[in-house]
Amino acid sequence: MSVAAFRPVISFSPNWTPIFTGESVTLSCNVAPTAQGNLGYSWYRDGQRIPGDQQSLVIQPAKVTDSGDYQCQAGASERSDSIRLDVNSNWLILQAPPAVYEGDSLSLRCHSWSGYDTRKPVFYKDNKAIGSPVSGSELQIGRVGVTASGTYRCEKKKSSSDGKYILVSALFSYPLIKVSPYSLIEGDHMTITCDTELSPRRETTELQFAFYRNGHIVQGFSLSNQYGVPSAQLEDSGNYTCEVQTPTGSVRKRSREAHIHIQEIVSYPQIKVSSDQVTEGDHMTITCDTELSSHRETTELQFAFYRNGHNVQGFSLSNQYGVPSAQLEDSGNYTCEVQTPTGSVRKKSREAHIHIQELFPYPQIQVSLHQVTEGDNMTITCDTELHPHRETTELQFAFYRNGYNVQGFSLSNQYGVPSAQLEDSGNYTCEVQTPTGSVRKRSNMAHIHIQGGNPSSLVAALTGILAVLLFVITVIITFKFRHKLAPLLMCPPHHPKTERSFPKTHFRTVNDEETHNPATLYEDISDLVKEM
Repeated sequence: MSVAAFRPVISFSPNWTPIFTGESVTLSCNVAPTAQGNLGYSWYRDGQRIPGDQQSLVIQPAKVTDSGDYQCQAGASERSDSIRLDVNSNWLILQAPPAVYEGDSLSLRCHSWSGYDTRKPVFYKDNKAIGSPVSGSELQIGRVGVTASGTYRCEKKKSSSDGKYILVSALFSYPLIKVSPYSLIEGDHMTITCDTELSPRRETTELQFAFYRNGHIVQGFSLSNQYGVPSAQLEDSGNYTCEVQTPTGSVRKRSREAHIHIQEIVSYPQIKVSSDQVTEGDHMTITCDTELSSHRETTELQFAFYRNGHNVQGFSLSNQYGVPSAQLEDSGNYTCEVQTPTGSVRKKSREAHIHIQELFPYPQIQVSLHQVTEGDNMTITCDTELHPHRETTELQFAFYRNGYNVQGFSLSNQYGVPSAQLEDSGNYTCEVQTPTGSVRKRSNMAHIHIQGGNPSSLVAALTGILAVLLFVITVIITFKFRHKLAPLLMCPPHHPKTERSFPKTHFRTVNDEETHNPATLYEDISDLVKEM
């Protein structure tokens, strides 16, 4: 601090005024430690230069003409504030410090000429007795505030001093709240200053500052007269006050309320969906809708989206989240969040429940017959039902046995087996999809067992075959029997002899040209049967 910028302060020693004629007093011109050095000092009384070029001015012995308002100057500094010195020749005077400030411990002295008894004086303020000292001539008032200002005097017996007006000056002014910048928007760096001014005679007094919002402390007492908010939020709006005190708390003053309003840079976002009704397979677009303040329309914003509290799209410049083909699992409670690039302002929307309607339920396998036997015509149906709002949607169906495709996707919801075989048994599933494949669902497994042929039917078939064979054999035997019996029936009657005769058969070979007798005679039909 330059000397010119500092105003010196005058102090008395002893620190009393008025004084009696003939007494001495020393006035000192005090400057800041940083301004001390080889300075030239000047002294003034009632605005007129008086002799003296030292830091101290000694008045001894004092005369009535030495009374006046004194000032000093240190080098090129400003003149000090004036301070009053009175020199009195009365028998009894009331002495007080030349300058009294709130928070000071005030002492009053009932002073008299040497030899004049001033024991047990009575002190008055504004003509009201305020007390007497236990001993001596000094009354300790204690710490005073500005309300202690008034006209004081003292009495001893029948003598009374002149009344002396004692002004208790403010140590510092009542503080004022000042905010920077004047117009605040979310995310701005806000600085609140607690502005006060110390009395020039007490400029070196240390002060402490505290800040309050809506009556609640936001920054406790410290040497800083500023409260800073790096990134102001809406909740920082409110009625602010600040408080200033001396280190001992003997003087404490609070400012008036100052309402500080933080303007919204961006409104709280809202979730908007592209369609009131979203069905499986639809393209769904979710928009995070918000609006920037007209004062900050060029501010860049970033958006993020959440489903059931889990992030589905991180912060980006896009305010939309798209789902090309919505599925049932995309249903949920959605929120979105908007922030400034630095993240100093961040706001989240309320939850919006989005329900994805089912285009069609999971299919079920249905078989045409409760029991399928080999050779049966088996039809397997893939059963499902379209949502009423989407009844015209085309569906495709495919069938699988044991995980292997047996009929690819087609418009038919049936798979037919004209003659079921044992190898057609297995675990069947079917699958349904939209033409683009955006929605695809598979049924649960259904086990189909092809039974072998019926045993009773087999027995009947075998019995029929045996009957036919027996019939054929019977026909053959009958034919042969009739063929051999014919010659016998054409021979004359023959009477059996006593002795049994055997048939005689004549043969001839090809070589010896023997011929077989075309008619072989049998004496007994049993011979014919045996030969057969």
